Amino acid sequence: MPAEGYVQVRVYTSTAKIPLEGTAIVVLDEDGTLLATRLTNSSGQIKPVAVRVPDLADSQTPGFEGQPFTKVIIRAQHPYYEQIRVDGTQVFAGVTTLQPLEMVPIPLC
Repeated sequence: MPAEGYVQVRVYTSTAKIPLEGTAIVVLDEDGTLLATRLTNSSGQIKPVAVRVPDLADSQTPGFEGQPFTKVIIRAQHPYYEQIRVDGTQVFAGVTTLQPLEMVPIPLC
């Protein structure tokens, strides 16, 4: 029986981890189906995205075959920074997965 887990993204720039507001975040399932789009707030975060995941009890059953998580793809885009794509972020039942993303500025010529 499917359950829910959550993805929380925090976007920042520089090694000082300065939050980056206004970054477009796209969360997709492994097949490329859109799950959510969000914009980061002044803290560089988005509202958590709910993801359907395998039930925790299933993975604790003897003989369980498969994976106890769902993988998602996260894309981040901001006009002044290089785009980021993260494949395979694992989301587990009843857990909020935190995905930090460091954005690198695009050099101005």
